[in-house]
Amino acid sequence: MMKHACYVTATALEKRYRETAVVSDLSFQLAAGEVLAILGPNGAGKTTTIKMLLGLVTPTSGQATVLGQDMAIPSQMRQGVQHIGAVLEGARNAYWRLSVRENLRYFGGLRGMRRHQVEGRADELLALLDLTQQQEKEVRLLSRGMQQKVAIANALMHDPAILVLDEPTLGLDVQTAVILEETIKQLAQAGKGILLTTHVMPLAERLADRILVLHKGRQVAANETRKLLQQFDRRSLVEVKLETAVSPATQQQIATRFPNVQLAAANRLAWVEPQQLEVAALYHFLAESGCVVTSIARQEPDLETVFLSLTR
Repeated sequence: MMKHACYVTATALEKRYRETAVVSDLSFQLAAGEVLAILGPNGAGKTTTIKMLLGLVTPTSGQATVLGQDMAIPSQMRQGVQHIGAVLEGARNAYWRLSVRENLRYFGGLRGMRRHQVEGRADELLALLDLTQQQEKEVRLLSRGMQQKVAIANALMHDPAILVLDEPTLGLDVQTAVILEETIKQLAQAGKGILLTTHVMPLAERLADRILVLHKGRQVAANETRKLLQQFDRRSLVEVKLETAVSPATQQQIATRFPNVQLAAANRLAWVEPQQLEVAALYHFLAESGCVVTSIARQEPDLETVFLSLTR
């Protein structure tokens, strides 16, 4: 397997529903051993992009290929999907009333693997993902983190070249998320091409070799993670932390009066490159609204700064 072999190529992809363009003029590549993170707010087109790559949605124009197979042509799509394993948020990635090993047998059989291949591959994945002790347990009895590991094992049964992970750490505790992150690194080092979507910016910053940012269906940035951060190294992010969560009514007022301020968390506001007087005005507004400000700090640029700047 070539280290820099191109696994996925998207060329001028567009998807329209009647007059609405969900994805417009999107082009990128995914190489062997690479982690590509696709970032964007809700509704940016991430899910539609993934579905076009998986052959689940036909592009209005443009082309998505997997190892040279056009995913919009049924005969080629059937060949292309053999090279992909996917864990999609909200999809049936594992059967809860089957044991872990039974899941692996089922998904292996679904991919046309022979029984002796299935058992050997299952043993490998159980060891890789530290699931050997849980292999006879029903998936429904496992923790959320263990269930996510089972989903990834199912996706890897046929040893695909490409792994698609949609919000892989959603709902996981910190310790389990760290373990999963290490597993993703190992898979990339083994030559897998990994396509990742996440709202967890520090995760994307640590894992991704390259970042693709979508906003309103369009590509607003695409570069190596390091280079993307360097482009914004002179920008700053002011972070305002509050004692309690911002109420919906106050959120609406902030959006009207301070349109460049974004809600980064329930009790945390973020503002890229504000003026000093603007920060003072926001502070007074919050005080008048009954919000208790616990800290205002200027942060060094990171991927969150870049993301907020590109999607504001």
